[in-house]
Amino acid sequence: DPATTHIPLVTGWNWIGYVPSYSLPINEALSSLPSQTGDLIKSQTAFAQYINPSLGWIGNLLYMQPPNGYQMKVASAGMLTYPPPSHAKGVSQPLESRGGTEKLLAAFWNINPAQYEHTMTLIGMLKVNQANATTASMELGAFAGSELRGSAQAIYVAPLNAYIFFFTAYANTSGEQLKFKLFDSASGAVQELAEAMYFSADLHQGSIEAPVPFTFKSSGTRDLTPVQSFDIQPNPFSTETMFRFVLPSAQEVRLTVTDMSGREVSRLGTEARPGLNTVTWNGLSDAGAHLDAGVYFVRLQTATGSVVKKVVVQ
Repeated sequence: DPATTHIPLVTGWNWIGYVPSYSLPINEALSSLPSQTGDLIKSQTAFAQYINPSLGWIGNLLYMQPPNGYQMKVASAGMLTYPPPSHAKGVSQPLESRGGTEKLLAAFWNINPAQYEHTMTLIGMLKVNQANATTASMELGAFAGSELRGSAQAIYVAPLNAYIFFFTAYANTSGEQLKFKLFDSASGAVQELAEAMYFSADLHQGSIEAPVPFTFKSSGTRDLTPVQSFDIQPNPFSTETMFRFVLPSAQEVRLTVTDMSGREVSRLGTEARPGLNTVTWNGLSDAGAHLDAGVYFVRLQTATGSVVKKVVVQ
């Protein structure tokens, strides 16, 4: 019985279970605690931070739900008792994704958290010209070498009237260096960011008032990718399609096709010439099998950057 099950929390990190058989909004679930600014709760894939009594908990962890377990870091010891389910309509939520009514797009990068023992969290933003330039179409990714170690789509936070990243990174040991990339679905571009950091288990950085700033390797005013255009026609397609792109100079390029989980299914290399280039693709994997119907991503990799387009196989 959640009403008679009291969970003591000590100062610092705690492992806690979720007793109810029903889900609760994060602010409601933790209402029995004497929460303080900076307190943190995280699941395997998301987290929230306590801001103040008026704003409550804010993050991409919107609900607590069975059968999940959680880690919680508190500044003051307390007793957690989960309340009964709320039947009131319009329960306030800690944030609204994509400005309120829009849903998150399918993620560009996807990771399996079960492969890793430890997590590290941060609240971040894209900084251009000393201002938050994060938009709804952006996604932040972290890599240890070429291995994806976490990603986060930008989320709208109403009190700020701005988009920020609630980011979780994964590793099995501390000390690995992480480098970051930014994907923008509005342009299809993937750009490398200037920042790097070392993984430290259970470390948290940033707040909604002071997000960790990420910056482009360039000044942010120049396109890192010298691709003048990249188009896929027909799209959707069933038997074959053409990748058409325009480059300013001759160079070796690589085209890779990945599925929605980020798994590479086909790779094409070609010597491109200045001007228009056309590469035909028959929808087959590198193993020669026809790909299942669905959404795939085609990445055109040049000497100095990459561009990504979505393609639909019927």
